[in-house]
Amino acid sequence: MDASLGRSPTVAVIINPTKFPDLAATKDQVTDGARRFNWHDPLWFETDKADSGVAAARSALAQAPDLVCVMGGDGTVRAVASVLRGSRVPCGLLPSGTGNLLARNLGIPVDSFPDALEIAFLGQNRAIDVGLATFDDGAERAFMVMGGVGLDADIMEQTDGTLKKKVGWGAYVVAGGATMFRAGFGVTLSADGVEHASDECLMVLACNCSSVVANIELATGAKVDDGNLDLVMLRPNAVAGWVGVAIDVATRMRNGMASLRQWSGREFRFDLDRPVLAEIDGDPVGQTRTGRFAVDPGGLLVRLPVPARLG
Repeated sequence: MDASLGRSPTVAVIINPTKFPDLAATKDQVTDGARRFNWHDPLWFETDKADSGVAAARSALAQAPDLVCVMGGDGTVRAVASVLRGSRVPCGLLPSGTGNLLARNLGIPVDSFPDALEIAFLGQNRAIDVGLATFDDGAERAFMVMGGVGLDADIMEQTDGTLKKKVGWGAYVVAGGATMFRAGFGVTLSADGVEHASDECLMVLACNCSSVVANIELATGAKVDDGNLDLVMLRPNAVAGWVGVAIDVATRMRNGMASLRQWSGREFRFDLDRPVLAEIDGDPVGQTRTGRFAVDPGGLLVRLPVPARLG
């Protein structure tokens, strides 16, 4: 019960119905949780193929809820976060799908729906950063985990959706095997207004979290509430090859022998020598030759476990 308002609080739930084989039973479980924690029965808003969740989130926000919960994958979370950004309405994550990268980085259980539900209703509000990406089309897109160009986008585009449902992360491995030997591209990069020498690379990835795939800490030391993004550049290395990449990741080495370089900052700009596929939070968004990554510090309130563990 919200004593300060003298009423039971209201929750709006945005759900991707394709992620749940028994939608009615799933809704009943959330409704039972709301009643158990003395909330009003949820207001429901479903996403559809034409809209990943933006329209549903706008409709939900128009109802002035005390909490908005997201039930879907990383794409649904990103769409809802782009609407809730700056609203100060907290967002509760009820993970589903394969990745759930933001939930994993925030310490929200992805394999226990009852625990995630309890965190959403009883957890603490914490402000986290929102990443912003702009490519050749000029549209500014919010992201919660990562945005990038090159190998990461190629892997996401090549990943088979049916295979992903069957084997999870293994589908990304299959896609990676088909793309990792593609030619690199030239990049000129600036970090917080300081230009760096042009380089040849395979991937430029702006990370809002340290772990961006399969619990591997690619952006070592990155935190979702530090007011910065961490940019990781993957460079081709004829000597070390992919073994060198694996070593760099495993040892968390950066700016060393070779494959991975990393910068922390508020704004990054890049120019490429040819069009390269871009992605945000795992969804390809077309090719680009230029781009900007920036951060909105503390732009989104989320519900976290008590005590919170941010990474």
